[in-house]
Amino acid sequence: MKKRILVSQLIAVAVIILAKPASWKLFTAGFSVMALGQLIRLLASSAIVKSRTLTVSGPYAVVRNPLYLGTAFMVLGLLISLSNRQAPLRTALVWLVTTVSFTLIYRVQIKAEEEFLLSSYGPEFERYRERVNAVIPRPGALSGFFECGAYSWEIFRKNKEWRGLLGMLALAAVVAARIKYGF
Repeated sequence: MKKRILVSQLIAVAVIILAKPASWKLFTAGFSVMALGQLIRLLASSAIVKSRTLTVSGPYAVVRNPLYLGTAFMVLGLLISLSNRQAPLRTALVWLVTTVSFTLIYRVQIKAEEEFLLSSYGPEFERYRERVNAVIPRPGALSGFFECGAYSWEIFRKNKEWRGLLGMLALAAVVAARIKYGF
């Protein structure tokens, strides 16, 4: 398992323990944002051919790191679902710890991956980097997301993103249980 994944999981467990979720409305809103993030990840994982080619179609035509964009939405959704209006300091601490951790982890990861891609693909990656943002889509770039030929069921299965879906559902179940039973 990659270190960033383990560290991210440990941080998620810590903030879930620290938080005191209490609102079904915030849980529902947060779960919806998490589901959007997971959908982005599922689509991105069905388009990327890792370490064989520079993937620039589908979600990769919109942002260079759609997997991390999806993760950002999942983290945002988790934070929303963990929020508690009656515990503003605790909620602020959860948001601060998570936001700082996520930003640091993924800045380092994106930098390392881009150095690898630059060394592997040179000018082709430089041109791609010039026209496609790292995480936040440029206005009008979303049309590339809908290139049906960019997606493959076989690639999706090989990349095993279904594990992330199960992880998201498990997180949501824990948060829901904390709300229902007040622990």
